[in-house]
Amino acid sequence: MVNIRNKGQRGEREAASMIEAWALPVTTAAGCNPVVMERNLVQTREGGYDLLGLDWLALEVKRHENLQVSTWWKQTTKQAKPGQTPFLMCRQNRTPWRFRIKIVATHQYCGLAGVSTLVVDLAPTDAQVWFQTELWIRLQKGVASG
Repeated sequence: MVNIRNKGQRGEREAASMIEAWALPVTTAAGCNPVVMERNLVQTREGGYDLLGLDWLALEVKRHENLQVSTWWKQTTKQAKPGQTPFLMCRQNRTPWRFRIKIVATHQYCGLAGVSTLVVDLAPTDAQVWFQTELWIRLQKGVASG
């Protein structure tokens, strides 16, 4: 049990460092303070997602050999509060991180407009581009604080 807990904590620290690194060029370009992600140390007692630091992002991190993406996704979406974007990061040993997010897409075709909620699995580079773009938009609107 201790090894599993340590592996989870290492995964959370690794994920936090990755998000901070992705955010740095965006916050620098916007003239803002760097993003600081913190592990949610009361999550087992009070609930909530794994990493804190951006109020708009409900970030769940899983580091396991047996992937259970559907189960983890249910947990991620359940813990997200209204207005937050559910964001799941998971990986096995010696494999790249995998990402799943829920996004809202607006579309228009021949005068018809609609909104769709999409669950999207992303490769690491695509997840980075999505995150940096979303952070930039939120910084420009003044709603990216943590």
